[in-house]
Amino acid sequence: MKRIFFAILFNITTILGYSQNMITISDISIIGNEITKKEIILRELGFAKNHLISKEDLEKTIRKSTQNLINLKLFNFVNINYNIKDNDAEIIIQITERWYFWPYPVLEVSERNFNTWWAEFKSSNYSDLSRLNYGIFLNWENFRGRNELLQFKIRKGFKEHYLFSYQIPYFNKNKTIGINTNIHFFRRKKSFYKTENNTLLYYTRENTFTTKDYQYNTEIKYRQGVHQTQNLRFHYFYSNIDTAITNMNPNYLRNNSNSGSYSKITYQFTDENRDYIEYPLEGYYLNFEGTKYIKGTSPVNHFEIIGQAEKHIKMQNRWFFGSSLKGKWSSDGYQPYFAQLGFGFDDYVRGYEYYVIDGQDFWLTKTALKYALVKKTKFDIPYIKMQQFKKSHYSIYLGFFSDIGYVMDNQNNQENNLSNSLLSSAGINLDYVTYYDKVLRIEFSVNHLGEKGLFLHFSNPFGSKKKL
Repeated sequence: MKRIFFAILFNITTILGYSQNMITISDISIIGNEITKKEIILRELGFAKNHLISKEDLEKTIRKSTQNLINLKLFNFVNINYNIKDNDAEIIIQITERWYFWPYPVLEVSERNFNTWWAEFKSSNYSDLSRLNYGIFLNWENFRGRNELLQFKIRKGFKEHYLFSYQIPYFNKNKTIGINTNIHFFRRKKSFYKTENNTLLYYTRENTFTTKDYQYNTEIKYRQGVHQTQNLRFHYFYSNIDTAITNMNPNYLRNNSNSGSYSKITYQFTDENRDYIEYPLEGYYLNFEGTKYIKGTSPVNHFEIIGQAEKHIKMQNRWFFGSSLKGKWSSDGYQPYFAQLGFGFDDYVRGYEYYVIDGQDFWLTKTALKYALVKKTKFDIPYIKMQQFKKSHYSIYLGFFSDIGYVMDNQNNQENNLSNSLLSSAGINLDYVTYYDKVLRIEFSVNHLGEKGLFLHFSNPFGSKKKL
């Protein structure tokens, strides 16, 4: 009986102690959301009104919720505070909204990266500006205050681009299902038609567009929780090329014609747990894509798998470590030229920015060790009164990196010696990060060929931004 009595007493004591450690979220107040709807913010929180949570978990949940709100890319600053009275907690969320409506002129380089454009510009004795694009881009973020995105683009120049895009993150009551649709039209007077010696070869015809490309995409998104998303995407592509391109590279469309089309269906799963998507310092990221190409007038009929994993660790003091592994596998080793994407566009080994390495399969690993020379520093910009711009932030990181990659090519390896070869590089970088997701990277790298170079980039080294 004594044992039973003491066991009951112990359990009662434990329960009472546990209950005393629990608090109730009595109220959630949001300050600063002049445009953003309240439900968009509440969707990203790890807690809700009347939610029971321990004091130990409250701070951790608030930090994670802050990261979730920052990664919406709707706010420049997010601060979450709380007041506890008795066993009730009042949560106060203070945000600084961004500027959402951007009708701005387009003036950009039409190259795979800034470094290849600068090399071409330098070789022309700084006189050839033909590889510039210009126009107007309407980018309406947080449309209607519901995190919708409306885009319209008219771009002239080296590569013309006409775009209409509309993204709806949620359209159902539970805010779990969204849709994204966009239509593209591209045309070029000067078009690349082949890769030789790991370099793109171009064809031009006076006053005539040599390639015309049409794309249509529709994507259904399912986001049950905060971090995991599943996408089902349908893509249609149609291309019309100059007859000369078909003659110079019969494998361009691989159908003995100057026009070709195909479709593809993609399933994508992502687990996004990085603290800041545009420049992560902590957390992890997982991505899986399975794509089935559907044959049209161009014989693209293979299956493709892409996988990526990232891990970022905050070490002691101001040190951070990051690593990633990405791979691509295709079921068909013989594909039309335009369907092959190895290194040189969205994916690349640092130090090989000047090269294009075609292939059907690849793997790529990146590592980085960074030191915060200047931690995130907030400041007010003088003479600016608009709330969306007056308060800014910046941080500066010194880093050391190493990349290793391999592209497998079953078609053109005799013309391009960097495919089917181990590529490696190492270097040092200086990164500047500021508000509105702006990143400036200056890198000095040495590749396995012994080539040294200074390179300029404007995005996260572990993954390129998606460009429309």
